[in-house]
Amino acid sequence: MAAGGVVHRENGDGKRKFLLVHRPRYDDWSLPKGKLNRREGFLEAALREVREETGIQGNRPVDVGSVGYETDAGNRKVVRWWHMEMVGGKFRPNREVDDIAWLTLDKAIDRLQYTNDKKVLIRADTLSNDPSYSKIYLVRHARAVRRSQWNGKDWKRPLERRGRNQAIDLAVRFKAHPVSRIISSDSQRCVQTAKPLVNAIRMPDVLDRRLRAGAGTDGVLEMFQQLQGESAVVVTHGEVIGPVIERLAADGVDLDGPMEWKKGSVWVLEAREGQIRSGRYIPPKR
Repeated sequence: MAAGGVVHRENGDGKRKFLLVHRPRYDDWSLPKGKLNRREGFLEAALREVREETGIQGNRPVDVGSVGYETDAGNRKVVRWWHMEMVGGKFRPNREVDDIAWLTLDKAIDRLQYTNDKKVLIRADTLSNDPSYSKIYLVRHARAVRRSQWNGKDWKRPLERRGRNQAIDLAVRFKAHPVSRIISSDSQRCVQTAKPLVNAIRMPDVLDRRLRAGAGTDGVLEMFQQLQGESAVVVTHGEVIGPVIERLAADGVDLDGPMEWKKGSVWVLEAREGQIRSGRYIPPKR
């Protein structure tokens, strides 16, 4: 478990520059981060690591989200990121960081060596330009056991083998992007769809009645308004997603893709000031 900071400063010419660090142990350029100490929270660790590695004091932290990945040694790692602005401090080379660089967005992306860092940086820059910007990954639950083969209550109906594999595919996709929130219908098939991602980035899912099968469209759109500034994975049912996408299409939202919402698929929705502005469909892998 680790935390890090995307630190920026504004130059006199109005250009925003971001702080990158060079780690002699790995001979790489990355964003400042480090492991949590015992009984330390993620935000506390992010501010401390930035200060210890770079001498820079960060302020006004904004949650960017968590990413998960495996190290070269095969260890699983989760990093929670915050965007913050420089308010003081001076760099002195140390054992962990022997050099730093302040670079504009494009140059920082070119210099960074890890895809996760680049995605985190792009999201932080977007939030700097518009704190209300949100990205909502609207997921239809993966394939579940057929109703005809299930004797229990419908909300308890679990995923089948193919559905469990679809849920793993979704976790692999999402853990590489900064995610700040996971919200799910309380139906078993939705909870199980979210579970691999919950485990991958160590973020609990929030169960919301507005995502239940047969719930109204207004409640879901109200939820989207409440997710301003978030990067959220929202897992629900086809009976919910269909009317939502149809409502967005009727309202003139730019939607890229067929009017589909297959099991295990994703609609990537981008919003500003709580209003969906565009959407893109990603079909299931299997």
